[in-house]
Amino acid sequence: MTIYEYIKETGKLSFKEEKINEIDYALFSFLSYADYSKIFKGEERYTIEEIVKMHNQLYPKRDHSVIAVKEGHKILKEMSKYKRYKDCIIYNHSYIANDRVQFGAISIEYEPNKVFVSFEGTDQTFVGWKENFILSYDAHTESHEYAIKYLNKYFTWNNKDLIVGGHSKGGNLALVGSMYCNILVRRKIKKVFGADSPGLLESEYKSSRYERIKNKYLHIIPNNSVVGILLYHSNDKVIKATTKTILTHNILYWNIIDNRFERSTLNPLSKELDKEIKKWVNQCNKEDKEEFVNEFVNILKKANVTSILDLKEKKSNIIKLIYDSKGMSPQAKKVVEDLISILIKCFKDTKKEELKNSISNIFTILNRGKNAINKKRKTVDQ
Repeated sequence: MTIYEYIKETGKLSFKEEKINEIDYALFSFLSYADYSKIFKGEERYTIEEIVKMHNQLYPKRDHSVIAVKEGHKILKEMSKYKRYKDCIIYNHSYIANDRVQFGAISIEYEPNKVFVSFEGTDQTFVGWKENFILSYDAHTESHEYAIKYLNKYFTWNNKDLIVGGHSKGGNLALVGSMYCNILVRRKIKKVFGADSPGLLESEYKSSRYERIKNKYLHIIPNNSVVGILLYHSNDKVIKATTKTILTHNILYWNIIDNRFERSTLNPLSKELDKEIKKWVNQCNKEDKEEFVNEFVNILKKANVTSILDLKEKKSNIIKLIYDSKGMSPQAKKVVEDLISILIKCFKDTKKEELKNSISNIFTILNRGKNAINKKRKTVDQ
């Protein structure tokens, strides 16, 4: 069963008739990708059905958004057709974008005083990879600080029961935000959910803050995950994806049985990638890793890489640029070469046509300022 088949089948049942489950968590996580900038101007509260009516006016023809935003719109519109979802209230919209950070969040009240807090993740461009690699040396990015402030601002002084979650980077924000929010908010958190999300630095993973939240944490990763196996994590539920390509990161390709994702086991390539990334993280200090990430992004720019799919075609040029680089140690160069080889194996069956018109140019995003970000949507600064 696909996500859309699940919406159609389970959408006939209210949350009282069928309790919220991990598939609903994934759906709500994806809703934060949708563009709400022209809908929310302040403290408005709208049902999903009301938002979709406004969206239909904003996007009367083809939706030209990047892939994650576009899928968020499609899922939002499909959910609006069914009683389970159409009256869910979306509010507390936040979107912050500048040359340092991109952060988005919404609150979804699916039953009275029961709220799913959805943090926005990243799409399949390399800017998302850069942000994920930054996690290897910085436990608290600016996005993390916004996530913590969001939870404290909106949920300290009320009686809401919370589920905090997100897809990709959004799941990591949900986890760290739940670890560091104040005690009044933390007591209200019933579940923390990550959908193929990066983990934590080893020091954070072994911390008391993670220890007190980990039993509430549920992490779903597809069997050929690339993003969700990054860094340290626990409570992973490996599930079956219907594709072996890069699109496995998208929840639309996760197989469903009844009211849960079909369980599976992690494939050897994902295990190998996990091992190589941890090796790189553990062998370098923070300064080396920061220099490495910046230098690696510059190398991709010089090689004219616009997506992960370009790695295969341009591998030899990328490797040459890596070994010509003065910003990487010989040890780091070898690790990067190994990582690229594994990534190419992971995506060997992916065709460019699958992502045509879906992945925006990396360099527009990597050098994004406010004007570039506003082409996607207007910045809303809470």
